[in-house]
Amino acid sequence: VHYLPLKMIDGLLLMMANAVFGDLSRHGITRPEKGPFVLKSETGRSAVIDVGTIGLIKKDKIKVSISSVKHT
Repeated sequence: VHYLPLKMIDGLLLMMANAVFGDLSRHGITRPEKGPFVLKSETGRSAVIDVGTIGLIKKDKIKVSISSVKHT
């Protein structure tokens, strides 16, 4: 049972994530076009953020490497 539309929940969640994590794009991490709940409902996949890893990325202890993944 859904009490609020998924897009509304995603909007609230993304506002909280921005407040907690800030903009990570300068570190090479961009957000998907769809929010986490819409993405989960459409694809069955979940977005995962490891808080400890984000902290290390911000401190430049971990470097983000972007690569493409091909699904076969």
